[in-house]
Amino acid sequence: MLCALNLNGSLWTPQPTPNTVDKIKSIIRMLDDGVSYLYLTPSLMKMIISVAQNQNPDVKWTETRKIGLGSELVSPSIVQRARKILPNAELMSAYGSSEALLIGAAAMFFQPVNQILEAHKLVYKQAKPGVRCLLFDEEGNIVDQNVSKSGVLVYAVDPDHPIRNHPDFVNANPNDRLASFGFLSDGSPRVCTMDWVEMVSENEFTVVGRFDQKIKVNGVYVDLNHLEALVVQHLSHTIADCTFVQTSEKKIVMLYVLQARPTTRTEPSVVIRMTQDLLGLANVSKVPIHNCFQLDEIPMTEIGKRDLKKIKWIAENNDLHQESVVYPRLAPSEAPLFRIAAAISSLGSQLLGIPSLDGRNYSISGAGFDSLSVGRLALAIKEEYDVEISPMMLLSNGLTPLDVAQLVIDLQGNHPLMPPTVDLDQEAARLDDASVTAEGLPPLVFPESPRGIVLTGATGFLGSFLLYELAAKYPAARIYCLVRAASDQAAIDRIFETARKLILNPQQTHYLVNNVKPRLVGVCGDLSLDQWGLTNKRWKKIGKETDMVVHCGAEVHWLDDYEALKGPNVLGTATALRLATTHHLKPLHFISAVGAIPMARGARTPLEERVYSNWNVSGGYAQTKWVSEQLINKARSRGVPATIIRPSLIASDSVYGVCHSDDYIWQYIKGCIRIGIAPSNATPVTITMNPVDHVAKVVAAIAASEAALPKFVFHISDPERSVITETRLFEIVNASGWSVMFETRERFKSLLLTPQLTNDSSMSTLMHLILSMSFLVDNTNTRSIYPALGPQAGRIAGRGLLYLTHIGYLPPPPNPPSPLRPEEHPRPNIFRPDTHN
Repeated sequence: MLCALNLNGSLWTPQPTPNTVDKIKSIIRMLDDGVSYLYLTPSLMKMIISVAQNQNPDVKWTETRKIGLGSELVSPSIVQRARKILPNAELMSAYGSSEALLIGAAAMFFQPVNQILEAHKLVYKQAKPGVRCLLFDEEGNIVDQNVSKSGVLVYAVDPDHPIRNHPDFVNANPNDRLASFGFLSDGSPRVCTMDWVEMVSENEFTVVGRFDQKIKVNGVYVDLNHLEALVVQHLSHTIADCTFVQTSEKKIVMLYVLQARPTTRTEPSVVIRMTQDLLGLANVSKVPIHNCFQLDEIPMTEIGKRDLKKIKWIAENNDLHQESVVYPRLAPSEAPLFRIAAAISSLGSQLLGIPSLDGRNYSISGAGFDSLSVGRLALAIKEEYDVEISPMMLLSNGLTPLDVAQLVIDLQGNHPLMPPTVDLDQEAARLDDASVTAEGLPPLVFPESPRGIVLTGATGFLGSFLLYELAAKYPAARIYCLVRAASDQAAIDRIFETARKLILNPQQTHYLVNNVKPRLVGVCGDLSLDQWGLTNKRWKKIGKETDMVVHCGAEVHWLDDYEALKGPNVLGTATALRLATTHHLKPLHFISAVGAIPMARGARTPLEERVYSNWNVSGGYAQTKWVSEQLINKARSRGVPATIIRPSLIASDSVYGVCHSDDYIWQYIKGCIRIGIAPSNATPVTITMNPVDHVAKVVAAIAASEAALPKFVFHISDPERSVITETRLFEIVNASGWSVMFETRERFKSLLLTPQLTNDSSMSTLMHLILSMSFLVDNTNTRSIYPALGPQAGRIAGRGLLYLTHIGYLPPPPNPPSPLRPEEHPRPNIFRPDTHN
């Protein structure tokens, strides 16, 4: 039996007409009888599948050999649904229009029997010889496909093609660059399809949607067809069909049809929240959905196309519908989160003049806020809670008063995740050694060319690069490296074993082996021991032969408390101070960390380069750095020359991306990749990171500058280059080939408590650690010594991700943008050092 139905269709009506119902039943009977070929609109195909599966969930039509879909945009989801129910049919879709056919342009998509649709895209091929595929931008300019592969699809033929004399081309408006008919600058006749596409090859493309369906929302273009495809693909367990409409008041309304047996609650308030959550997870730009309505069926015309006029009427007259969104009430509670949420809900309802919203957890973007009123809400929140949240952040997908309350708490949260276990101020006073003083020693002669330099932490991540920079800065100096090892020779071997793993630049490696190794003095010792475990004779000899101390060594364990790290990190610093005052004065350059600055999230100005007396510091590692800074500051008051250098997060090197895989930022990213979700929707968090080779250069420059000593404290962090938002960081993760969806921090915290993720307890700690480091620092002193800026943080993060994939720390990305080039990543050994000394 052969039957071809040429139905040019769109959607469905709230109360289906008998003619439409009869048509669907008739087509189902034909499929049950084994019809060989059908041509349907996608909307009609969706309704046929839904009706048939309602009658029999396991229905399959195995006799049908060919299904044609067309007359409206065909989504990958309908092809996938058709494939499941029509396993033996060849699926095809023709892409064309009467305008395009005028020049013979037509494109086809074929999916052979039993072939699975790849990458959720339909690839159309334009096979007509002499027809070229071009792209226009929104202004009608030709897009260079070496720069971008997306734009409005345009077909063109040669300038001498006879179609140029057709009346549609002769009478075309030359001033309308996006008119259906026109000419290119070389005289070639061209047809503009007004469809937004992505080119796969010179004559193959995927259709994203109608360009006139791209509307501007919150400053960015949004494709309503794309939103529909997302919902149908990802919420198919609940929603059978949907459409999005922009009303004359510029509000976006969602109309939806439920599955016959939905698997979740289906009130409009639940559906709109599910949809907003989906858009946030899929990283879609800030799209407000102002209302949604459940329909029995989407309106369709008699010939099977969506009835756009009726759909628009329903959306415009939403006040006639009872099944619209009712936002849930906030739970009455004195807990800070709910108390702040209730206050923000009330503020918003007053600003909008809608009393019914007061006390409800409404969608800020969907409740009617625009750029002016949301700015007033942001100002009101700042006045009430002294917290700045940008208006655009408040308009993020589905953000509610409860979500904003969590942001307020995060930004106000000036309490440490891991508070001190001892009184750090008393600890610093108790450990201060008054005998560490310049009194009784000759005045300092600044070492322009030091005979010897003491370096701790030479086997650590920063220490390896710092060894190279100091050696290059002082080519005649002997460098005494304190290392935990069985012997002095074993110490040297360990230094170079680590350097070979971390420093991949062959020129630098050659310099270390041939120019540094002969000047290297291995010192077998331990930071936690008295005199670092050295004999009196060795201690005095080193004190006499050296003119500078660079104290980079420390034990780095992000989850250990102060007591566990005190020995190497605090007592080791006290010993470094004694060495700086042994025999003669030697400048001590102490490598601290920005984490030693007391908790300052939400600080409105960059934090100054100075020593802070407040000891509200989070985490044992940062607490040991704070105490060490106090000891150095007290010794400096007694004339001991010293600097405190606070790097921000030390990330990958700027050339090869080599990084310390145990650092908290990479553990955090790895965890989010594993879970598939990051708390990056509407996040106030920023992260500062600098490449390790840049940090080493800055430290060496400070150590070599006499002008650095009176400045004392230095921050290695450029507000212009080092700062990256958490959102941007995970956009780079996605662009690198992993799929990480965005959630709000409140929902991410809830997700970590689910049974499936209870073993990921470290993720909560890492997330709070990221939060605690979200502030900006001033670097005026550093810029005065080393004015050159480091590379952009985004570039450094991308290189680190490539390297960590290369060594197997991160799983291979499912969709890598391009293969790694061998010359970019020499084969290193996998390393996981856990100390810096």
